[in-house]
Amino acid sequence: MNDMLVIDNVSYRYKTRELPTLKHLHLHVKKGEMLLLAGRSGCGKSTLIKAVSGLVNTAGAGELHGKIYLDGRDTAVMTPEEIGVMVGTVYQSPDDQLFAMTVADEVGFALENQGLDEHIIAEAVKNVLQRVGLAGFEQNSIHTLSGGQRQRLALASVLVTKPKLLVLDEPVSQMNPQGVEDFLKLLASLNREDGITIIVVEHRVHELAKYFPRLAVMFDGEFIYDGAMELAWAKIGSAEKLGLREPQKVKLCRYLHLTKLVDDTQEIVNLVKSECIIGKKKKFSSGQKQTGELIVKGEAVKYRYPGAKTDTLQGLDFELHKGETVALMGFNGAGKSTLINLLGGLTDLTAGKLEILQGSATEHAHEIGYLRQEPDLMLLADSVWEELTWKNKNAGAEYLWQLLAKLKLTDNVEDFPLALSKGQRLRVVLGALLARKPKLLLLDEPTTGQDQQSLEEIKKLIADFAKQAGCILFCTHDIELASEIADRVIIMADGRIIADGEPEIVLADRTILAAGGLTVPPLLNVAEALLLPKCITVEGVGRYVSPSVMGRL
Repeated sequence: MNDMLVIDNVSYRYKTRELPTLKHLHLHVKKGEMLLLAGRSGCGKSTLIKAVSGLVNTAGAGELHGKIYLDGRDTAVMTPEEIGVMVGTVYQSPDDQLFAMTVADEVGFALENQGLDEHIIAEAVKNVLQRVGLAGFEQNSIHTLSGGQRQRLALASVLVTKPKLLVLDEPVSQMNPQGVEDFLKLLASLNREDGITIIVVEHRVHELAKYFPRLAVMFDGEFIYDGAMELAWAKIGSAEKLGLREPQKVKLCRYLHLTKLVDDTQEIVNLVKSECIIGKKKKFSSGQKQTGELIVKGEAVKYRYPGAKTDTLQGLDFELHKGETVALMGFNGAGKSTLINLLGGLTDLTAGKLEILQGSATEHAHEIGYLRQEPDLMLLADSVWEELTWKNKNAGAEYLWQLLAKLKLTDNVEDFPLALSKGQRLRVVLGALLARKPKLLLLDEPTTGQDQQSLEEIKKLIADFAKQAGCILFCTHDIELASEIADRVIIMADGRIIADGEPEIVLADRTILAAGGLTVPPLLNVAEALLLPKCITVEGVGRYVSPSVMGRL
């Protein structure tokens, strides 16, 4: 049999819900195939993964109908252990499946359970760590690893058992762009060299598209597209409605009404030259905001973690102003989260000066909203409504309901927050912060796990907050997001600020991008190939290129 996975008329309903989450699904994945599974939050992707991994029908949690076959075997007659050996699953948050103290103990655990000799285990651990780029990390504590390294460790812990099918749920959500590229190249090599069949669930289709020849899209528990990646954009219609982030070059094709929707630079250049009017006389006006009231001022800010030999922050000078939206970017480990922790009052600087609202973070804690990288740690109440009103009794009900509507959470007001999806949990915490109407809003990776529709809502909330004279500093790896909503970009590397300026200038500098661990924006290559001034957004290219009447309607 050539199929690694067959899903035959599968439906699933959680006992707590009236309607099924999965509805008569059919899917065939061949051995050695790479499939990207996408769809908006709540469409059933995670439930489908659990069904394939043999986890949905445990403890009578729901009703499963239909058949699932793994390499020709019916999972209904397989033990969880047999399924676990055949299917390696890496979940959305690596911390949910890491529990050992050291890297070697984590990777070797499954083999220890099989009773293998310790020398065989040590050799297997060494080989798999080499494979995932963690060679030499055997004795490192798991807690010292970055988010991207923990994701690689989670992958290693399942690869060590040599699964035939690898299933990954949003595996690159915590990585910087260069980390994403390296991880995807690793998956491609595992597929090519080891013959592992790979299924990845992701919202970030725009970043992953070039690595996956096949795309399957779910909507409301059903597949509404399953086919070639390059044909998807013309067939599926509204990508935003389906929760998909289209590649930026595909968005440009739509914007210019080109006759084809493609994600290849040279193809787009040829289409633009034959179908559009290119003018080089338009001048770029940045529209940079006037500097408002000073909210934050840092002078020679340094921070050193207890026991460390060097400073994590090495003398930062920066300012944040009223009504300003600033993106903080750079490699994992560059010091971004440390800086936000200082601004949020979670720790004190080692040296230098930091003024917030003409005082300290402690003095103005009630005027600072801080969305941490691990929003689950901020959820304390038994319902979404209680989260928004906790120690915030003066918030008006009308304002809260408007906020819930913008966050797409009106149907979840009575739900237990930690039972929601990762994207929904993040929006609950963001809502709780906005409900307090802070003057300074600190957001550490605010779009992690968000589908395109939810991302658009978060962008609107950030824009509204800035219009109301709020000041926003958001940490992100998302170059497209930063270029669209930030007034200014600060890029950090090795504890220092290496760039601070307008997105259109900073994010078009290849030297700065490389130094900050960021990939080149896709449209920069297009603009350069068309001999245009440097552009990193669809609208930027649109300043110099106009659709002609011959284009796509």
